Amino acid sequence: TPLPIRGKSIYFVLIDRFARHDGNTTECGFSDGFQDNNWCNGTIAGIIEQLDYIQGAGFDGIWVSPIVEQRPGHNGVSGYPSHGYWAKNLYSIEPHFGSSEDVRKLATELHSRGMAFILDIVANHMGPVHRAADVATYHPFDKPEYYHQLDIGDMTFDQYASKAVQAVNQGAFCKVDGPLMCACYVSNAQGMMVSNMSSGCPMSFEDSNCRPGSFACEGYNETRMHDGWFFDLGDLNQSHPFVLEELKRWIKWLKDTYMVDAFRLDTAPYMSLDVLSALQSAAGIPMLGEVTTSNMTYHASFQATPSSGKTVLDGVLNFPLTYVATAAFCGTWFPNAVLNLTFLGSRVKHQIQSSPYRDLDLLGNFMDNHDQDRLAKLCDPCEMGRIYNSLAWTFFARGMPIMYYGTEVLMTEQRGSMWQFGFNQHSHVYQFVKRLNLIRRLQNLEL
Repeated sequence: TPLPIRGKSIYFVLIDRFARHDGNTTECGFSDGFQDNNWCNGTIAGIIEQLDYIQGAGFDGIWVSPIVEQRPGHNGVSGYPSHGYWAKNLYSIEPHFGSSEDVRKLATELHSRGMAFILDIVANHMGPVHRAADVATYHPFDKPEYYHQLDIGDMTFDQYASKAVQAVNQGAFCKVDGPLMCACYVSNAQGMMVSNMSSGCPMSFEDSNCRPGSFACEGYNETRMHDGWFFDLGDLNQSHPFVLEELKRWIKWLKDTYMVDAFRLDTAPYMSLDVLSALQSAAGIPMLGEVTTSNMTYHASFQATPSSGKTVLDGVLNFPLTYVATAAFCGTWFPNAVLNLTFLGSRVKHQIQSSPYRDLDLLGNFMDNHDQDRLAKLCDPCEMGRIYNSLAWTFFARGMPIMYYGTEVLMTEQRGSMWQFGFNQHSHVYQFVKRLNLIRRLQNLEL
């Protein structure tokens, strides 16, 4: 029986960066100077060896980055295989990470401790595709017809793959001739952030960028967002019957084979609500969608469709509050939120009282992750009060607190290796987090 995750505290690890099992404690460094161009050789077996460390901090479960076999190589534009988001074979385990038996052992060890196993998966895309020959190496989606080809016209698939319609930035989130990342604000000569008049954003827009759900941005195009490609990652065409049925079959197989308690679903807004609902139904366990938006009404629609109330995903990661919280606690830029805890409070109140969420206890609260700057970089480590208070907010806000590995050692590298820090259970931040988790239990904040 899958363990419940509603309201539980979760520790998030990148397999390649968290723990080795060979005794090597040398920090992972790269000869070419780029943090992510090589493997660091963290493993699933390494995670198993450090479960005492994770449980010792009071966490109820772990979220593990994707485990499937990866396309080799690197280009930096869409990530690297060491992150786990470049799927090559959905039914094989990446050899760098370990074996199928290692994954089953991890699940068994977690469950013996009463801890939940949340597995990260990607249903929006496979790995990089630059030609049809790349597609032929992927399993089970080995034909060009399984991939979106929006506006292909008379191009061959090879020609299209080299310049596929994009699901991000200009042409999707904002007008085609807008600035990079559809930035709604720019710094003026005095260093003040002011509205970017050349972007597609409305004046005084309540977001720093046009992103999913930014319907007020000029040029916003949800068709391109759903059917375009996420950089060069082969975008799966879920309207093809084989693709959708195979994704559903794969998700069921993962749950049963590896005793998964919940899934974290990558790039959720780049798929339609109907597709997401079908995947959630197939899973039969909670799915937490990565929905990178500040629009709460749009965000809530990923739990239930506004028109019919039909279930979409059971849970979502709480990006609308994360964007505000990092600015409120650390002073990073976000409209109205810089060092403004009152504004954060108003957004929390709006989410709880006025937004149409189906289940507030399946909102994943966090301060940083593998795609954003780390908390110890966002907040000045010399001002530990900001870090402690941001963690207290994360753990006591309604929902599921999620902490990214390395936060407890004040790691500043976004995806740095962890083992050189020694998994010290006596550090100040580790002990603080342990107390936060204890208070959650004593006050019955865990469901």
